[in-house]
Amino acid sequence: MLSRRRLLTALAATGAVGTAAACSPSSSNGGGDDGEDAKTLTFRLWDETAKPAYEESFQAFTEKTGWKVAITVVPWDEYWKTLSLDVGSSEAADVYWMNSANFVQFQESGNLMNINDVVTEGRDKWVKSVVDLYTRDGGLWGVPQLWDSIALYYNKNLTDAAGIDPASLRFDPAAPTDALRDAGRALTLDQGGKHPGDEGFDPNTRTQFAFNAQADRQAIIGPFLASNGAQWQDADEKYSFASAEGIAAFQYAADLVNVQQIAPSAADTNENGDFTRDLFTQGKLALFQSGPYNVKNIAEGVGDTFAWGIAPLVAGPAGGKSVIHGVVAVGNARAGDEKKEGIQELLRWLGTADGQRPLGTQGVAFPAHADAQGAFVEHWSGKGVDVQQFITATNDTTPADRGAKSNAGLEAAMPIFQEIFIGRLSAADGLPAAQEAGNEAMA
Repeated sequence: MLSRRRLLTALAATGAVGTAAACSPSSSNGGGDDGEDAKTLTFRLWDETAKPAYEESFQAFTEKTGWKVAITVVPWDEYWKTLSLDVGSSEAADVYWMNSANFVQFQESGNLMNINDVVTEGRDKWVKSVVDLYTRDGGLWGVPQLWDSIALYYNKNLTDAAGIDPASLRFDPAAPTDALRDAGRALTLDQGGKHPGDEGFDPNTRTQFAFNAQADRQAIIGPFLASNGAQWQDADEKYSFASAEGIAAFQYAADLVNVQQIAPSAADTNENGDFTRDLFTQGKLALFQSGPYNVKNIAEGVGDTFAWGIAPLVAGPAGGKSVIHGVVAVGNARAGDEKKEGIQELLRWLGTADGQRPLGTQGVAFPAHADAQGAFVEHWSGKGVDVQQFITATNDTTPADRGAKSNAGLEAAMPIFQEIFIGRLSAADGLPAAQEAGNEAMA
């Protein structure tokens, strides 16, 4: 599964800005009619892995309604730039994927259909946190498709050998040590078999790492700050993470890299957000905090080389708080009248359990319809993987990014976050600067 299905922001884990598409907007997305059958709709998403699931769904939709659906995948690094150009030139797809960091700018421009006017039945079956995320100005601006939360993948061979219970891990920045740091030392080895703190330990020759502390907003930064009692944004949607609690949590996470030396260097993870996931599948990382968007990657990458499982995310003084996010399918409000009936039909179909079930049966993601979520659980259970911890994580959550320019805000803050993780800035200096830069970008 492509890591670019990571749902929280329009940035890669590295914070890099996506590049523009090489082709012109009209040639890159197939959004216009261009002689197509009048009964053909266009659908755009950014994840190649999800395409077969939608092909299965749309086959049933066509049999039911007569409307055909042509799917286009635009890679994540091109998606948002291309979408903005296409919307501006009236070449956007009829229905397309949207995330929370970007939907407000399209909603405020009048480009999205109000789902309240389209879907009248079955909405109570949609995951409430996703509905809330896309509700604004009295309307709902997308049909929830899938959701994710955060939990802890662990290499059972490594944790068993070290006597570590992954479900018992906790962190506390105010304490001299804690379960995560203790486990981290036991799970980190250099080429001589020494642990951090041992005489002669050489971090430059580490062959095994403990934990994926890195500048990842959804899997690391958000949960660590919230689990230490920090708030990401205030009621006015301005960043407020540079509190005493936020600074303490951020410095703690960065110290796992630079002081405790139990996490890989930020010189690697800042440049490649998937570096730690790949270490995990190679058997070189014991604990990998991430979302269900990586289940397929891990299952395919690990194969039969070692036993692994999924435990609760690492909890802090305020508990273990997961970022919950979801993707919606939005309707193009500026499509021609000849398409609007079909778009509304497709949106209604995408809001049903039957419309979403292939996302679960093919192991792509948790569908957002309650009656289809079991399909994802059953798919992975059949392969020996228990994904229940992701469901449990929804019981204690922290909000995803909100606001019309939240993508711009995170784009401004992320390079400063990376400087903290690489050790060139302290959290006390860097986090207020990141908060100021992010709020200026969102103003």
